[in-house]
Amino acid sequence: MYNRQEWLDEFQDKKILIWGYGMEGESSYRFIRSLLPNQIIDITDQNHSSRIDETIHTNFVEEKNCDFHQYDLILKAPGIVVPIELLDCAISGQAPLFLKHYKDRVIGVTGTKGKSTTTSLIRDVLHTKRRCHLVGNIGKACFDVIEEMKEDDLVAFEISCHQLEFTKDSPHIAIFLNLYEEHLDHYKSFEKYKEAKEKIYRFQKPGDILYIHEDLRADSKRDDALVIGKDVYVKDHIAHVKEHSISLENSSLIGVHNELNQAIAYGIGLTYGISDEEFLQAIESFQPLPHRLQVIGTKDGITYVDDSISTIGMSCVNAIRSLKETGSVLIGGMDRGIDYNDLKDFLKSQDELEVIFMYATGKRIYEEMKEEGILPKRVHFVEDLKEAVQLAKEVTKKGRICLLSPAASSYDHFKNFEERGDVFKHLALDLCGK
Repeated sequence: MYNRQEWLDEFQDKKILIWGYGMEGESSYRFIRSLLPNQIIDITDQNHSSRIDETIHTNFVEEKNCDFHQYDLILKAPGIVVPIELLDCAISGQAPLFLKHYKDRVIGVTGTKGKSTTTSLIRDVLHTKRRCHLVGNIGKACFDVIEEMKEDDLVAFEISCHQLEFTKDSPHIAIFLNLYEEHLDHYKSFEKYKEAKEKIYRFQKPGDILYIHEDLRADSKRDDALVIGKDVYVKDHIAHVKEHSISLENSSLIGVHNELNQAIAYGIGLTYGISDEEFLQAIESFQPLPHRLQVIGTKDGITYVDDSISTIGMSCVNAIRSLKETGSVLIGGMDRGIDYNDLKDFLKSQDELEVIFMYATGKRIYEEMKEEGILPKRVHFVEDLKEAVQLAKEVTKKGRICLLSPAASSYDHFKNFEERGDVFKHLALDLCGK
């Protein structure tokens, strides 16, 4: 049972503001209100949502008129950028408070890419023997599981840079998968983005465990870290974690980097006494997450794979490297001005790959590569996703993969990457006559 008094102490008799009323904001409101029915709670949001139930104990404050310095506690939604003049305010959030209370039971996963799959794998592996809650960007808001928490429960927490930004505690097991240029619209510099991510382990105590990518290990200054790619690696479909190893041949996941994610989950399982048999049971029944190297189907010898989650250049590169049978790749979306040199360097040497650019980012990369004289041999530009799928059907060789891995945001033509992936699935199946 959770310690109700500890949470009462966090909120009771404090002037509280919930800043941003999305999924986390609503969750924070519900939890505080369940503890303190008569506590006054202020809410500010860019829009006065009809979901905000104004009562004698709940006030909506227009953001432009809000005096943030008057509050004892501000629970900020992760995506909100805090102006420099408000950095001295009492800003916190769900993740900082949850880690403060439950860090010893949390396995936290961060990184630019791969968080959702790795966190879900860890949860499924641990859940074969222990109750393990899945929270964060995938699963539930962390406050929504507090009342369910029992003494021996574990928590697999996918933690974004935004959730880590104001935390002062780190999870007992921290996993830092990778780091690529992203979210510079929020952080303004790669260093600030990196600093936020590093809080996954910066506040760990002796005895805590860190898994970190070999490219990031030096900055951690941690001799005891388990290095992803060195201490934890995969070779010939065998996962190795120090002196332990196990075959991944029967996994339902595809791609080299997904094998590495499974190796990490294997290591976490070993820490908590999960047997090899239990681990294999978990990965063999694991269902790949939508839009993350998800196989849609095969028609006329072409297999269609949805990797719509790909929003940066290196995620596209890693997807192609993971799927050796890739015959065509669909690239492009909203142009956020990020650097694509790594992607361009990779594509220029792919002589057998049909590269189909689309939308603003695709046009930009196409024109930059043309100007630099490094266009791949088999390159095309089309206006949109429908044309891209139609062309891919014509140019992709039988026995190969048509891969949607856009390396760009979706917001110029789609609500989100999920909708983009759903449209790709519809187009692929429809055009293939399924």
